[in-house]
Amino acid sequence: MTSEIEKAEQGADSSTKRYTLLSVFLTILLDLVGFGMFIPILPALARTLNATDAQSAYLSAIFSAGTLLSVMVLGRLSDRLGRRKILIVTILMSLAAQALTGLTPLLGSYLILALIRFLAGAAAGNISVAQAVIADITPLRERSRSMVIIGVAFGAGFALGPALGSLISFLNPQNPIVPISLTAAGLNLLNLLLVIFKFKETHHGFAHPSLARLIAEAKRDTEPSGSENGGVWIAASNLFTRPFFKTVLLMQFIQVFGFVGVETVLPLVLADAYRQSQTGIYNSFLFLGTVVLLSHAAVSRPMLKSLGEKITLNAGQCSLTVALFLIPAVAPEPAGLYTALTFLSLGSSLSNPALSGLVSRLSPQDQQGFALGIAQSLSAGARILGPACMGLLYENLKGAPSLYISAGLLLIVTLIGMAGLQGLPSLRAQKTDSI
Repeated sequence: MTSEIEKAEQGADSSTKRYTLLSVFLTILLDLVGFGMFIPILPALARTLNATDAQSAYLSAIFSAGTLLSVMVLGRLSDRLGRRKILIVTILMSLAAQALTGLTPLLGSYLILALIRFLAGAAAGNISVAQAVIADITPLRERSRSMVIIGVAFGAGFALGPALGSLISFLNPQNPIVPISLTAAGLNLLNLLLVIFKFKETHHGFAHPSLARLIAEAKRDTEPSGSENGGVWIAASNLFTRPFFKTVLLMQFIQVFGFVGVETVLPLVLADAYRQSQTGIYNSFLFLGTVVLLSHAAVSRPMLKSLGEKITLNAGQCSLTVALFLIPAVAPEPAGLYTALTFLSLGSSLSNPALSGLVSRLSPQDQQGFALGIAQSLSAGARILGPACMGLLYENLKGAPSLYISAGLLLIVTLIGMAGLQGLPSLRAQKTDSI
């Protein structure tokens, strides 16, 4: 069965494939960098519009809701109209949303700000189109490896966004929303130009020449039929019956729920409990993003290699729990704050790759993309519920002490995870058994 796929692959221009994957990476990365740049300033912006603390936190939930809803539509729409057209439209939507966010103080309405953030979230739903592009140009046996770039773009976007926003804020400390908005819009404009002038259509029904069609036809002949509709539910049921899979998904949901929720209310905590100015808030997020990036390279990768996912995950969850206890406990001491942020960064950099690795490792080789998609859907739900719940807790429990509830929740999940994954063999043991 190698003939058709290998002919398609041999006829493929490898540089075109690499550039297409790079375009996908940049599209997702720039969307999330733009989103992350606004995280430290949106609560303060919402407060200037007379929004409550809960409403300030809802803005992140609204963005995630827009993403979740559009993901369900944009992928199918790109099947009918082509990937390139949908990417161009969604990047234009994102550009407009980022620019309009900077005008919100003039518009003077929280409702308008909420609608703008929903538009930005809907534009970020082009992740489903990006996944379709990857599926268009890669055969089944390579698809999971190529899909990893989406996870890398997510991690880099959430880490770099707040850090970049903090640097841009120094251009106009009195009104940082303007330079941040312009920078985010500028990144989208750059992305738009790259897609218009460099990105080639990959959908087999629209691409010319017919490289993508050859690959798609070869994949159709080798992939099992009936994978839609009922087949999807059967595949999902089979995944959930696999040992340890549900435990890992539960841990991922709660980890994202807690971390994203805390990240959303953190600007409020820094302003209220630590009495930081907007510049100080951005400095804290710059520190947070920098430590996350350094921890990924210097700590998480060596730990995963030497100790495996289970121990790394438990260490990450414990670090997150310590951070959430420390943030309200040491206020308003700056030294204590940066200690807590170090634990928060370290916990995130350890937990996220370990969870992704476990989801992949516990899934059948031919269902890697499907399993990671389920995990991503749960994470999307957690990104909606986390900010909403944490915002309500912050408003009703008088600020920073509400983080003790988040810490308690993560502690419970850490203990459940330690118990639930107790029988999971190490990767080293599995390799030894297979020899």
